[in-house]
Amino acid sequence: MKAVVQKGQSLIEFLIAMFGFGFLMLAMFQAILFYRAKATVDYAAMEAARAGAVHGVDMGEMRKGLARGMMPLLATAAGNPSKVGLLARFETARLVDIPLHSTIEVISPTKAAWNDFKEPQWDGTNALPNDSLNYRSTSVGSSSGMNVQDANILKIKVTYRYPIIVPIVDKVMNGFFSQVHMDPAYSIAGGHEVYSIPIVASAEVRMQSPITNQANLK
Repeated sequence: MKAVVQKGQSLIEFLIAMFGFGFLMLAMFQAILFYRAKATVDYAAMEAARAGAVHGVDMGEMRKGLARGMMPLLATAAGNPSKVGLLARFETARLVDIPLHSTIEVISPTKAAWNDFKEPQWDGTNALPNDSLNYRSTSVGSSSGMNVQDANILKIKVTYRYPIIVPIVDKVMNGFFSQVHMDPAYSIAGGHEVYSIPIVASAEVRMQSPITNQANLK
């Protein structure tokens, strides 16, 4: 009996294997980029918290700190850019990139803590005090459920929407993960559909200045 010859079978198997291997390589590349972005956002969140601790939880200063920390991720100039170029990129990051793609949320202290422990400062304004914490009462406030020492620990949460730039992977992730969706801000700037995924980082530092404005507190 004559054997049946199956032509083209190996080619089909090769194409199927190459498609899977190719997607795996693209996914690994995107994972590397995401890991780099996560490390940068973690560092930037700490920079934002430090700026907030020194400047009384001022949101403008925290955005500056976040922009400084995000510069390795946001700067696109090749080679050794000039000081003027770096300053221009920093201002773009602070005024455009950070407001469009990130949020800074103050978790603690809260407005309740501010109201529990506020006291007049040398200029007559009320503030959550930061001086002589070792000698202050450790009594818990009636509204906040914390003492003044705990109220001087600044905790923030930073959420940054990171663009998924690897083709095919972005569409697949959009289909499998509810957090991934088409981002209008990136899409308008890029001229095509760009998907993004949120990167969340938190930071905690002790306050180094009194909080005079409770507007940024929850």
